[in-house]
Amino acid sequence: MAKLAAADLLREIGSERPPQCCFLCGEDTFAVSQLEGRILKKLTDGDQMSCTVFDGQAPDLDRLADACSFCSMFQPYNVIVIRDLNPDTVPAADIEAMLGIWKELPDRVIVLVVMRTLPAYEIRRGEPSFLPKFKKIASFFEKQGVLCICEKKNAVMLGKQIMERVKRHGCEISRQNAELLANRCLCDSTLIHTETDKLMACADGGEITSEMLDALTAALPDADAFRLARAVTGGNGGAALRLLRDLTAKSADTGTILGLLSVLSSTFTDLYRAKLGQGAARQTETVAADFSYPKNREFAVRNAMRDCREMSLPQLRTCVRILRETDKSCKSSRTPPRLLVEQAIVRMLHVRRDGTEVLQ
Repeated sequence: MAKLAAADLLREIGSERPPQCCFLCGEDTFAVSQLEGRILKKLTDGDQMSCTVFDGQAPDLDRLADACSFCSMFQPYNVIVIRDLNPDTVPAADIEAMLGIWKELPDRVIVLVVMRTLPAYEIRRGEPSFLPKFKKIASFFEKQGVLCICEKKNAVMLGKQIMERVKRHGCEISRQNAELLANRCLCDSTLIHTETDKLMACADGGEITSEMLDALTAALPDADAFRLARAVTGGNGGAALRLLRDLTAKSADTGTILGLLSVLSSTFTDLYRAKLGQGAARQTETVAADFSYPKNREFAVRNAMRDCREMSLPQLRTCVRILRETDKSCKSSRTPPRLLVEQAIVRMLHVRRDGTEVLQ
């Protein structure tokens, strides 16, 4: 079938012959989880006997092969879910065996590979580009089934979703305030969901006002994120930790921390791209165009070009890697996210200009 948007995939899932192999991934991990839930509801209607879940970090290949080999006469479908299939921990031979199994599935057996926390691709020139370790897997699903990417939505799209959700819960919010909330959360769906819950509880069936937004939502301005990045790469630990405290002063819940981590990752990515642009003697407008920044995000390139002069490419590259590892840990471990972010900042403070980490 090839690539499908989430809405189109749901439509296909509801057809008489739904696709048997689906790969779900995306920057919007909250949307990926929601899509998985809606697919399972359509296919199993909540019947747990119709669904078998495997941990993609270390799936039992024999058990997986058995699960994929039949469909019970008492359930409409036998749904196999593999969450966060990780080529770094699963041997290449096992990946190859899985793809062989999924190529010859019996009727009414459906396989969903759902990337809830692990990134499967990166954005290059405004388009998703699968990481080398996922290219073979993605290619298989694009040819043999469905590849569905939940890309990050903009404030206008998220504002509409916020308004619809708030209305379903008996509250109201204006389009302007809904988009303001999306922008304050930097279009991070997980953080938006958490902040909207707080606002609806406060509104108690009434209107969510701008005053409520000011009082309750955790704004994560890009300017403060750049200041934090400068403090980290400049070795100013005291300033970095003070900024972290200020950014989480209103709320230190998981959604806020993940939102801050997303901002920091984007900020260091902006700095890295700006440094590449400086090395190639590019102007701000050219760098923005090269990396497909929208007009309303060109300010991020200008800030990055201004602030990256004293940073090195290896240093920035290592910081981006540390933030990616921290994001994965926040979503997969029981350690408090605030502590993990603090640890990441301390690690980044000890990255040398040649990109090596100084072990403590």
